[in-house]
Amino acid sequence: MNAYRSLIGIVLAFAIPALAAAQDAAPTPDPHVYDDPAMHYAAPAAARLVGQMQHPTLQTLSQDPTPVATWVLGTTQYNAKAITITMELYSGSLDGFDSSYENALRGDDPATLVKNKQHVLLQNGMPALFVEVTQGAGFQTRKIFAYLWIDSQRAVVLSVVSTLGGIDEDTAKTLLAGATAVRYPTGGQP
Repeated sequence: MNAYRSLIGIVLAFAIPALAAAQDAAPTPDPHVYDDPAMHYAAPAAARLVGQMQHPTLQTLSQDPTPVATWVLGTTQYNAKAITITMELYSGSLDGFDSSYENALRGDDPATLVKNKQHVLLQNGMPALFVEVTQGAGFQTRKIFAYLWIDSQRAVVLSVVSTLGGIDEDTAKTLLAGATAVRYPTGGQP
């Protein structure tokens, strides 16, 4: 499964051209905010929206990671950071999803090191897991910091990716701060 590797490659490959092509006028909805029935996230003010899927429903998701929002920060390949929200259908445990997530990362790139796993709470108290990942080798090495959580219907990954040395844990936590999540509402789709 190359889903995560492909996603990371696509985001990093198109982040800089997307910044250059971005218009200065902000769209009517705040381009820094992602909201759906079970989560909220506001990207930093300096971030530029690359793309966002408006209100994905359970029917539009699959059991493969689906990017629903991506923002970029920085203007060169050396300081670029990509913040991405991915979702997939999942109703198991957080630890079970973490295992699947790590296996998918290792399947994409055997040179993957996952460390510094922390059970944490999002801003509103939703249980989550914070992970630090180093992936790749040589000049292709990248750093990923991510929050993972389960909302009873979906597995959600809020991550920031940069080149090795381009981001540290404190910066990552600042960039990803403010995410809130609740149990996905049952009994119908909005």
